[in-house]
Amino acid sequence: MEVIKFNLQKKRTFLIVLSLYFGIYLYLGVVPANIDNLLTTLLGTSNFGVSFIITAGLIASTFSMLLFGYFGNDLSRRFGRKNVFLVTNLVWIISIGLVCISPNYPFFLLFFIIGAIGNGAFLPIGFSIIGDLFGPEERGTKFGTMYFGLFLGNGLGILFGGLLSWRLGFFIGSIFGCVALFAYFKFGIDPKQGYSDPELKTLDKTMQFNYRITLSDLIQLVKTKTVIGILLSVFCSGIATSTLSNWGIFYLDLQINNKMVTIVLYTVAGLGALGGARIGGMLGDEYFKNGKINGRVKVSIAGIVLGTLLLLGFYHNTFVMLGLFGYFFVFFSAGNQFAIYSDVCIPELRGAANSLNGIMINMGGIVGSLFVSSIIQSDITLISVSIVIVLIIWLIGSVFWLISYFYYSKDFQVQRMRMMSRIQELEIIQSRAKLK
Repeated sequence: MEVIKFNLQKKRTFLIVLSLYFGIYLYLGVVPANIDNLLTTLLGTSNFGVSFIITAGLIASTFSMLLFGYFGNDLSRRFGRKNVFLVTNLVWIISIGLVCISPNYPFFLLFFIIGAIGNGAFLPIGFSIIGDLFGPEERGTKFGTMYFGLFLGNGLGILFGGLLSWRLGFFIGSIFGCVALFAYFKFGIDPKQGYSDPELKTLDKTMQFNYRITLSDLIQLVKTKTVIGILLSVFCSGIATSTLSNWGIFYLDLQINNKMVTIVLYTVAGLGALGGARIGGMLGDEYFKNGKINGRVKVSIAGIVLGTLLLLGFYHNTFVMLGLFGYFFVFFSAGNQFAIYSDVCIPELRGAANSLNGIMINMGGIVGSLFVSSIIQSDITLISVSIVIVLIIWLIGSVFWLISYFYYSKDFQVQRMRMMSRIQELEIIQSRAKLK
């Protein structure tokens, strides 16, 4: 009975965390669809100002990921991970609610940055919760489903923001976030670190144990070759995804010259990512269950190569099916990369690994934004050259997955050995607690 109850709580908590992730990308999708509208309806805005909104948001969320990636465990031990997660989500929800009533550009920018600090904490905290809720054989599917929420939220944010207005788009995002956060407050659970790992399932799940993150742990994480290979590829993908998400609609509209048609075309093409992230994760899980753990890497490499080639065709001739299948394949890696982090990292470092992933995406996004700005400064039509270059960079980034291919199995076994060495320590603690 307890097992059934816990499984229901797990599913419910996952769906709520997914909803919050959806809400974040719902409001983030509003800005790309309203670059022109912000220039005409927000007092004090300029071309540089709109670009700076995007860059400032990336920098602020990167800072937040660094902060909560390193101090997240300490804060969670002191205040409870659920409470920290509630507060950080409340920050972006309130901030975006204030953004929708912005009287001028400085007000908009200030609260957009504060909101970015709040949502930046989601990756290290929220994804570590999922890593502790589900075992290795399910993580690829679950993390892939999280990307389903990301792309669906971003797509609807573009639609709401483009069809309604940026104010209503932000308002909808804030209200949705409020509902999801209340659900997490009432029904969400905070699993103990590491209890979804097979080695620890025989231990008493009510027992408390902590392992403080040390500098040597972080150095070991950075030295883990599997993680490094993925992070380098993620940096390349960040250059491309940031450019495409912020300038893709603008570029397609230059070719089509009809904004509503462009928004629909871009959104339909992006729908491919919804199924791609989940199915890629499911394929990786199937390989893992069959003992072929490198299957996660093979699926990811094949998806990036095929997907980027199809996307090059889509942005050249705007044929929607190329875009749909391009985004479908290119995000096969999404769920698998977070599953791999959980497989090769000890529980308390999973939040740090997730943070590094987000940081590399944001750093790539900053580089991509600066790159595009420098190219189009003299001629806006050169955006086409930028699109081609960033997609080629994404394609080249698949090569870094080969590092993970050669080291994933080894790093996975090292992590399992570290976890096994802890069992004796935990069993001693557990037996002493029972004697008391």
